[in-house]
Amino acid sequence: MSTGQGRTERGEQPIVAVINPISGGGAAHKQWPAVAAALAERGYTDITEIESQSSAHATEVAAAAAARGAITVAVGGDGHIRDVAEGVLHTPGARLGIAAAGRGNDLARHLRLPEDPVEIAAVIANGVYRMVDVLDVEVPDGSSHVAIGNLYVGLDSVATELINDLRWMGPLAYRVAPVLTALRWKPMKVRLRIDGEVRDELAHFVVVANSGDYGHGLRMVPTASVDSGRLEVLIVHGHVHSLQLAPLMKEAKVGAHVGREYVEIVSASQVELIGDADLPVHTDGDYLSAPPVSVSIRPGVLPILVAR
Repeated sequence: MSTGQGRTERGEQPIVAVINPISGGGAAHKQWPAVAAALAERGYTDITEIESQSSAHATEVAAAAAARGAITVAVGGDGHIRDVAEGVLHTPGARLGIAAAGRGNDLARHLRLPEDPVEIAAVIANGVYRMVDVLDVEVPDGSSHVAIGNLYVGLDSVATELINDLRWMGPLAYRVAPVLTALRWKPMKVRLRIDGEVRDELAHFVVVANSGDYGHGLRMVPTASVDSGRLEVLIVHGHVHSLQLAPLMKEAKVGAHVGREYVEIVSASQVELIGDADLPVHTDGDYLSAPPVSVSIRPGVLPILVAR
């Protein structure tokens, strides 16, 4: 809760922590008190904590915090960071801090953010800002949504649905769900329009990447970077059986899978994806919509605090 105004290492700037109570099985509530205590030791006295009630609520309160000039801190997993970032983006130049407390924490890993609460506080207090690209995703009803890390569809998105059903397993769900999904998976037919060029593909999955990191530590699209100003589109072609993808998942831990002949990466600025309406499209670990979706990039619009 807010404790009033006080001088901080960033001047008279307040901090608003938007906390997802279910991230990481409650990890956010365990982590943030230690971060807040470390910030207090650094002289921060205006710290407000808000527990998000939904994705929309997280975006709403983050927008209000950014509008009042606060450092807005997302305390949760990748999907929660996306929701908070969407609110922060309503105020041009507003800053985002991250206290990763999810299951995967892949964006934090990509940004090389610390896990230790004292080190997280040090980044919030004395870090530097990295100007990060965001993805704008238009869905069938005409609305537009933000993604920070990646958008994906196919075997991966279906597996993510199962991962979310297996939250009780913790990180192990990221290894079990893809195997169970692959046992009954058949390649999908998908049409891609990549910078205007139309491609009809039979694929296991397609990733439109900003960070390229997901799946609890997989470097799925190693050519991607959140400040490259470009989309990286990974296509895993469907002419091999899904059970033959097991080595790919192991190699993806270090990005070595891109050398396989059925893996292709294309750089782009805009991508439209058209596929079976039953396919789930996911962004940053959460369901977004069914196809078709259109993805474009806004380069360098989100300042995120990172370590010096």
